[in-house]
Amino acid sequence: MNSVDIAGTLSGPSSTPYRKTRVPESKLFKRKLWGATLTVLGTLAPIILILPLVATEARHQAQNEADITATVVLNQIENILMHAEDATRTLATTSLGRPCSEVKSNLTRMGTLRPYFRSLSLVKDNQVYCWSIDTDVTTPLYAISAEGEIAPGLAIAPVPGTLLVPDRPAVQVSYGLNTGQGAVAWVDAQYLYDLKTAAARDGLYDIEILLGKRRVPLLDAGERERPAHTVGGETQVAASDSYAAEVHVTVLKHQIDSFRRDIWHKYFAFLVLACLICGYLTRRYFDRRVTLASDMRKGMRNGEFHLVYQPLVDLKTGAFAGVEALVRWNHPSAGPIRPDLFIPVAEETGMIVELTRHIFAMAAADLRALALPAHAHLGLNVCAQHMARADFIDDVEGLLRQLQRPELGGPVNLVLEVTERAALPDAEVVRNNMRRLREQGVQWAIDDFGTGHSSLAYIEKLEADYLKIDRAFVNSAGTDAVSAVVLETIIGLARKLDLTMVAEGVETVAQSDYLRAHGVQFGQGYYYARPMRARDITAWRQGFVLKPLETAVAPARS
Repeated sequence: MNSVDIAGTLSGPSSTPYRKTRVPESKLFKRKLWGATLTVLGTLAPIILILPLVATEARHQAQNEADITATVVLNQIENILMHAEDATRTLATTSLGRPCSEVKSNLTRMGTLRPYFRSLSLVKDNQVYCWSIDTDVTTPLYAISAEGEIAPGLAIAPVPGTLLVPDRPAVQVSYGLNTGQGAVAWVDAQYLYDLKTAAARDGLYDIEILLGKRRVPLLDAGERERPAHTVGGETQVAASDSYAAEVHVTVLKHQIDSFRRDIWHKYFAFLVLACLICGYLTRRYFDRRVTLASDMRKGMRNGEFHLVYQPLVDLKTGAFAGVEALVRWNHPSAGPIRPDLFIPVAEETGMIVELTRHIFAMAAADLRALALPAHAHLGLNVCAQHMARADFIDDVEGLLRQLQRPELGGPVNLVLEVTERAALPDAEVVRNNMRRLREQGVQWAIDDFGTGHSSLAYIEKLEADYLKIDRAFVNSAGTDAVSAVVLETIIGLARKLDLTMVAEGVETVAQSDYLRAHGVQFGQGYYYARPMRARDITAWRQGFVLKPLETAVAPARS
């Protein structure tokens, strides 16, 4: 049975074409509660969806801010270090080795006129022998320096203090011509602290400056180690290409939260509108389904539903074997509504039994026009939830009485097709109902085998007589598709279980020939006939002839 056929349920008719099934108040309440819940969820959906987006956008903004800040701070540090490098290089190349009395005035002038310096000095044999400040002290370099000696080239290191200001941190920048000989500049760390304070924006950012080849953090006065402020923040690192310096900037968590709030405020109006639209659409969708259920009830009273019948063909003899009944709904304002739209609504809203009984009654009313020969196949679809009801047997027995009316010319074989959309709710009740109806001549078919719940589990539970092969597998007949292997497997399984096979959706002569050659007993599909009204079946039967095999078909794989 294809997806636009009555994939819902069919049960026995009543004495009238329509018998209303009362829906329990508890079920009505559950539907209303479910509708309200869906509406609330639909309204909140934009907020739920945008939450991770807002968080991501806030973090991206924090990363950008941190990156920009780190770059700006590093540029300023590089500018300070450039002044220190230029001064020490100049002193090392022009003044080193000369008596302090000759070069002291130059040191003092450079220390005074150039920015950032606390003091400048000359070093020989790792002894500081000349200062830019007013002192003539000669002291070992290790006594006042982070490094015990001067090495050739440029070196940078933070120090906790200097000779005359031992309690205020500084940055030592040295340039050595040879081991133990060179010039040293002490940059007052207050410049870097002020830079950090300005860039930190009142504590919104945590900024860490690391200097030297070991990347030692520049600590504030009195600090032994830096406190941790970075939990939950976003950190960006800017590293200098010219100097041994790095800047780590962390946007703190409370600032990221502020970014997040700003984004919410920015898009608040849009978000409210999106929530209202989604809530409206969700409610409309639910109301439409409720309206569709209400329209179905009206449609059953007003005769808007009718049945069409698709013939089954005996593939071995080419003879007409029976029909499957398919429901159609012609809505007075919406026009034809597909079964795959209204059948699920009937199942969800609890109207499926009501619709089933109406369909059964229509099938009984069509029996005379169908003029089915004795023992012809009449296929009707039933769903699992109906099969588990106590009144299911009464519904089917009502139709059986109609099928056995003497004026119809002979008994018709009723085949109930179990659809695949839902699992059996109570297998024991279902098996008991099936057993009792089987004793009265009802046969059972597993519909759309291989899809949904129609699988080996259904075969175990239902003890079916027929296995209907879904069109998805029939379409692969005679091809190299993976589903063609599945088709052969299904055919082999049906043979071993002694199940009669009905192939659905046969559309080409090649498919028909393949199925016939592989032992499938019955075919159904547009290749033989489209679904038609009961009054047209007789005329079609008179003109139908199944052609002999026309294509070469490969034997089944073992």
